[in-house]
Amino acid sequence: MNRPQYLLCPQCGAHRFFVKNGSGQNVYFYVNPDHSPVPTETSHANLDGLDFSVIFCCGCSWKGPLHKLVPVFRF
Repeated sequence: MNRPQYLLCPQCGAHRFFVKNGSGQNVYFYVNPDHSPVPTETSHANLDGLDFSVIFCCGCSWKGPLHKLVPVFRF
């Protein structure tokens, strides 16, 4: 079974990101190649209404907009 391809952090290559919801809780997601956020398999979070203007990487200190993510990470 092939794992879906997700966009990656330009700094560390991680594929999992988060934003904070209205309650201040972290909501975790991946980003499809068309720059659409999708919930992780474990969170099943509702992503409707969340602000994705600045997202945070789960693997490092990077934060930025969805359009800065990369399809291939190069060291």
